[in-house]
Amino acid sequence: MQSEGVARLFSRKGLVDGPFPEHYEPTESPIMGGALGKTVRHNPVARMFPDDVSRMGKPEQFPYVATTYSVTELFRHWTKHSRLNAIMQPEQFVEIGDRLAGKLGIAAGDMVRVSSQRGYIEAKAVVTKRLKRLNVLGQELDQVGIPCHWGFKGATRKGFLANTLTPAMGDVNSQTPEFKAFLVNVEKV
Repeated sequence: MQSEGVARLFSRKGLVDGPFPEHYEPTESPIMGGALGKTVRHNPVARMFPDDVSRMGKPEQFPYVATTYSVTELFRHWTKHSRLNAIMQPEQFVEIGDRLAGKLGIAAGDMVRVSSQRGYIEAKAVVTKRLKRLNVLGQELDQVGIPCHWGFKGATRKGFLANTLTPAMGDVNSQTPEFKAFLVNVEKV
């Protein structure tokens, strides 16, 4: 919201990456390029520390795209202390599309390890038709869903912190970390 009470898509000052907004793929992405062509992989002015760059995964080692999200039964980490919520959602899980699960020999309820260049988590697999294989610019991509509620003690069973997997890159203007899309590998434990 601007001082005159409306929003702008053009800003002569204040934006680090230019006067017009531009879509960039996440810093860790299996897709090369985007609207700016095949040579621009991610936002060239994103906040990146040398340690962050050295901990970035490559699609050859981490071929699947993960995203973190919340589930209805748990509000962030706070409601883990509610017994009723813990009964509805007692332990950590990772959501895997049925095609990827079949390819990896994973069945519903199996323990899986999801790893990135930064670490790993282990959780029960929820095999679902909800997560579809994506076709992005002619490339087939599988995705993995990771609820972000575990890692802290509560009434639910203890789990792993999902942000162990995520990169620390920050949006160039808001400095909001890229916790929603990153590269992982999945294997049955």
